[in-house]
Amino acid sequence: MSTIKNAVDDLLTPQVPIQEAMDRHFAPDFRQRVNGNWIDRTAFLDGMVRLRQALKQAKITVIDEVATEELYAERHVVDLVMHDGARVLQEVYVFAQRGSDERFVRIEEATVALGDELSASQNTMASTKI
Repeated sequence: MSTIKNAVDDLLTPQVPIQEAMDRHFAPDFRQRVNGNWIDRTAFLDGMVRLRQALKQAKITVIDEVATEELYAERHVVDLVMHDGARVLQEVYVFAQRGSDERFVRIEEATVALGDELSASQNTMASTKI
């Protein structure tokens, strides 16, 4: 069963082929809404590829998580350090739906910036946050 943490860990681990991570956790018709903006699976994958290239270090800390077979809600803090030294620190609120194969079909999330070390890199990555 996919969780946000194991999906993000797989997506951001260079040793895991990104297409393999996508296929493991996200249905073919997957779509995501971040702060009101919808993207499809292809745009999500493209954003994750760019994030992987820019990323030096990532830490995901799950605060709350609740799920049924189909519905999933979670809150986590994401702390990203980029190769250029920029840092992205956010709290993320996630509401999702999983398909019968337990992969994510839809994720809707809202993000809240934390701290004062935010940079232009955060805006570039806005459509790829999980």
